[in-house]
Amino acid sequence: MPASSTIIKMAKSGVPSPAARLGWWLALLVCLLAICQGGRGQTPPESKRQDQSEILRVYTDLVQTDVMVFDRQGKFVNGLKREDFELRIDGKPKPIEFFEKITAGSVSEESQLAAARGSSNRANPSNPAGPVPLDRGRPVFFYIDDLHLDLTGLTTTRKLVARFIDKEMRQNDEAAIASASGQIGFLQQLTDNKTVLHAALERLKLRPYSVRDFTHPAMTEYQALLVANYDRDITGYFIDATMRENPGITRDTAEAMVNSRAGSLLQQAGYVT
Repeated sequence: MPASSTIIKMAKSGVPSPAARLGWWLALLVCLLAICQGGRGQTPPESKRQDQSEILRVYTDLVQTDVMVFDRQGKFVNGLKREDFELRIDGKPKPIEFFEKITAGSVSEESQLAAARGSSNRANPSNPAGPVPLDRGRPVFFYIDDLHLDLTGLTTTRKLVARFIDKEMRQNDEAAIASASGQIGFLQQLTDNKTVLHAALERLKLRPYSVRDFTHPAMTEYQALLVANYDRDITGYFIDATMRENPGITRDTAEAMVNSRAGSLLQQAGYVT
């Protein structure tokens, strides 16, 4: 065999070709990538483990309520302690975490209500004249029987109601003024507007009204109502008086006369009212 051909064959068998070397490098790169990915999946970063170990979540429910205790006579029971109460949820006893005596309508009550709401506008005990953030007010109704009031009684009534509006009406209170005659009209509604309440009060005027009984002894409308409701004392009084005024009549006849008088008076009052 010629020497030149032998050298060429040895070169081909001992030195890898460029294509073969490229394949080896690709295979080696794939193996390295697989090893790196496996290491990442098995060993998490240290910082992530530390973050997870520092998280602590706690859930709780706080329920706040008020309780008033009265005895059988309807009187408020004072001096009760936490040990005097038992809290059960689904039949299971639960501890009472907070217990405090609160006076209704006081500054301390309003402060606690504001704290429960998370409001920053809490009542300031050092400034009692400032507005107190009350959650609820009082509904106050004035029903004035202007059909049975004389001028003096009507004047006194208007002064009393005006004093309440100007001096005793508190924040969030609402008041309404109504009359038996209906002369106040559309102003008969609950409102906290003092101007509207004074306007309703100004509409109250004297309404001359009288139901007369000319029989002796005279019977008033209230007495007639008592007779109609079978009040024994008032009915007996007028029966005895009628028998004295009409000698010789029986008691049943006198009772019928008294009932007739009472019915007539109530009928007159019904026409007016």
